[in-house]
Amino acid sequence: MIRAVVVDDDKDTVTAFSEILGSNDIEVVGKGYNGQEAAFLYQKLKPDVIFLDIIMPVYDGFYGLTKIREMNPEAIVIITTSQMSINAQIALNKLNPSAIIKEPIDVNEIMGIVNRLCAPSIDSEDTMKKTMVTLALKNSLLELGIQDYDKVVSLLQKNYSCKLEDCYENPVYLRHILKDLYGNSYPDILNSIVENMKDISSVESVKDFLQVLKI
Repeated sequence: MIRAVVVDDDKDTVTAFSEILGSNDIEVVGKGYNGQEAAFLYQKLKPDVIFLDIIMPVYDGFYGLTKIREMNPEAIVIITTSQMSINAQIALNKLNPSAIIKEPIDVNEIMGIVNRLCAPSIDSEDTMKKTMVTLALKNSLLELGIQDYDKVVSLLQKNYSCKLEDCYENPVYLRHILKDLYGNSYPDILNSIVENMKDISSVESVKDFLQVLKI
């Protein structure tokens, strides 16, 4: 059975969410109410997955996720949130959450994500690389502004019928879009992408991805 920890500053939310998980064969082994408790419970209980609210007083989800990542960069941490500012979203992306679930919670969405993350297929390593590359790309584009981000995503869909996450396998699509949009400013955008991927730049597939963008 999958073991989970649930952390939210609203005790009623923790209770209700825990009941939902329990009724879907996920054992809630710990409950917390701030980011500091999240880090403590993760260290103590070593759950398969931790559900973490991002907006909490005193010690928020950013604090909790940061501490958990220090203990285990590959920990499965699913963020739950109702809304976030662009700056908050950029900061969160840099911490590589395993998934982000927008409230109100959809049970089918939760179970799909949990089953995918906690019972990974044989290509899970490649999926993880793809997720990290996509988060880094998203971060770089959001740094340009939400309008630029939306424009790039829209052109990828219009010109190549692909999403941002598909660029991991098709970096040439992204290169064409960014060069067409930004021209002489493309090298600056490329530098931002490289900087946001520095923690995974030693991975061979990521090297290949960046090499295509540099052509």
